[in-house]
Amino acid sequence: MPIPDQDPSATPHRALDTQPIPVGVPPPGLAAEPAPPERPKSRLLRNWIGGIVAVLILAGVAVSFLRGPSTAPGDSLLGGGRPSQDIPPTLRPYYDRAQNGDSSAMRMLGTMYYNGLNVPQNPKEGIRWYRKAAAAGSVAAKKDLEQLGLSPEE
Repeated sequence: MPIPDQDPSATPHRALDTQPIPVGVPPPGLAAEPAPPERPKSRLLRNWIGGIVAVLILAGVAVSFLRGPSTAPGDSLLGGGRPSQDIPPTLRPYYDRAQNGDSSAMRMLGTMYYNGLNVPQNPKEGIRWYRKAAAAGSVAAKKDLEQLGLSPEE
C-alpha cells in the first residue's frame, strides 16, 4: 500500500533547522566581535627583549667558562695527606670510593686531574691517581699509562 504524502510542516524538524551553520557566521541574534588587530610594534619589542636576555645569559656562561673553576689562594684540591674538607664537591663521590679501594674511581680521578675536568689541570696528580688505580688492579688505568708513555710503577 502506498505511503501517504506527509505534510512537511508536520515533521518535527524542518529542512532549515537541519542545515549546518557556516563557519565564521555567528548564530542568529549574536553579533560577531572582531578580533583585535595584532600590534606589530609590541611583538617586535617582545622579540628584542627576548633576544637581549638570551645574549646576556650566553655572555654570562661564556665569562664563567673562560674564568674556569674559582679557587682562592691557599685552596688545596685533593692530594697526598690533604684534609678531606678541601675536596671539591665534584670529586667527593670518586674520592670516597677511591679511599675504599675502588680502582675505577681512582682511574676517574686520574682522568679528571690529568685532563682538567671539573678541577684545575694537574698532570702530575692525574698520573699519581692512574698509578694508584693500576696498582689496585685496573687494566684500563694500565692502558692509559701506556698510552701516555709511562710505566705503572713509579
